[in-house]
Amino acid sequence: MRKTLAVMWWLAIVAAFSRFDAAGQSSRANGIGVRASYWNVGNQSVRWNLSERQSTFDISGVGGWLNYFSRVSNHWYLDFNLGAIARIKSEETADTNAKVEVSVLVPFLFGARYDLLPTRVSSSFQPYLAAGFGPYWNSSIHVQDRITAEEVSGEAKLQLGGYAGGGLNLVMMSWLAWNFELKYHFVGLETRGNFEKLVYDKSASGFEFGLGLAFMWGHKRELFRLKGAHVIVNDLYPAYAQFYSTYPLAFVTVQNVAGYPIEVNVQSLISGYSERPKDSGFMRLAKGETKDIPVTAILGPQLRRTTQRTKAVLDLKIEARAGGKAQKEISAPIMIHSRNAWNGEIDKLGFFVTPEDDAVLRFGRALQSTRLLRDSIRVENLRLAAAVFDSLQSLRIRYQRDPNIPFYKDDRVQFATETLALRSGDCDDLTVLYASLLEGLGIHTAFVDAQDLQKPLGHVYLMFEAGVEANAGELISSNPKRYVLRENQNGRPTLWIPIETTLLAQGFEEAWKAGALEYLQDGVLRNGLNEGWVNVIEVR
Repeated sequence: MRKTLAVMWWLAIVAAFSRFDAAGQSSRANGIGVRASYWNVGNQSVRWNLSERQSTFDISGVGGWLNYFSRVSNHWYLDFNLGAIARIKSEETADTNAKVEVSVLVPFLFGARYDLLPTRVSSSFQPYLAAGFGPYWNSSIHVQDRITAEEVSGEAKLQLGGYAGGGLNLVMMSWLAWNFELKYHFVGLETRGNFEKLVYDKSASGFEFGLGLAFMWGHKRELFRLKGAHVIVNDLYPAYAQFYSTYPLAFVTVQNVAGYPIEVNVQSLISGYSERPKDSGFMRLAKGETKDIPVTAILGPQLRRTTQRTKAVLDLKIEARAGGKAQKEISAPIMIHSRNAWNGEIDKLGFFVTPEDDAVLRFGRALQSTRLLRDSIRVENLRLAAAVFDSLQSLRIRYQRDPNIPFYKDDRVQFATETLALRSGDCDDLTVLYASLLEGLGIHTAFVDAQDLQKPLGHVYLMFEAGVEANAGELISSNPKRYVLRENQNGRPTLWIPIETTLLAQGFEEAWKAGALEYLQDGVLRNGLNEGWVNVIEVR
């Protein structure tokens, strides 16, 4: 029972100290130790005797050490030790005859140390084994008082030897540890007779016990190595915030150097623009494996309120765990563009389409409650699209030509509510406005992007799904060139109607005719669709 309680008590102490510093993962690369020790030189104990006729005093093996250690791998350290061990023997008799002998043993030793705990174990207790060899300088002075005269003699000799043993570091902080050691020194290998004879005299051999402090610095023992971080998105456009939640802003390359499997998580934060940090989730890396970890971000409403270009910083925290934890931090500059900025990529224009805005929803509800719907049009989607176009015409919303924007600057796209308030916009703005209103009414839309190399500027207009099957085109028009056959979001072939949104002032029929003609000429007759300078991008 007592043994069981003792074991439980010891385990509790170990567990308590294990919470100090995750020392198994934070051992420093270099250190200097100072240690006081007792060395039972020649297996002689401390003795004294005090009486009226004689007093003797013998202290053997008290001294100290200075050592330097340096890590060469996860478990192995090189060890350099310089010590000074003294023995003082004094004897005095009643007739004043006195003898004093002072011996000093100075070892200079080179060795190695091996940490016993696996590096994944996070503990403030670090047991190790140690062994080494080197010269032991042994010198002594004898003083003898023979009542009337005094004799002083001395001798010195260099002996070779080695040591073997173990110890324990109790890490209190990442730079400070208590050190305990127990070693046995094999001392006494020397040459005699002008190097003619090699003998072993073990009179200086014995056990040594030491207690001291170790001061550490340098690199911590690593679980992983950060090979680099490659930023994919150097320019952040507020309108694309939804896109950035799944598209990587950067890739962080991490290599496992721990010698066993670890798990790595990358946390990202753009200060002032992220609602909270975003974690990649812990990913397993096998021993020696290198992996590119994608980085995304959770962007908050502050991003959409940005009105001008501004600089920001993407902060990344890389955390690894395997028993203990280790982390590193890096950052990269990025540019935040204004909320209306668009980089010209047609597949990104859909992020400006906002069918859920209150102003857009109110517009659609007000339209459906009026009698603007044309009874002569039998197709519901076409009736609604025509009514929306005519309503925008009645609001006197007009096309305003694009300004001359230098190639190195962003285009500017207005959101639907902004165009409704300003009552004007360029082709991008009017297309986004019309798409937002139709999407708010449940009508699928798509952008038609024409980048004709023979024209100085590109152009974008809209097409919408008529809600008619491929074989029912006569419900729309007797002229098949007025509509386009393409698949909808469900992969089913349906009919779509092109609309030139810049012709708001001329009404729906003229805008439809112009849109259909543009699509026929550029996309079909001039082969723009096949050559890739005409693209249809569905708004999703």
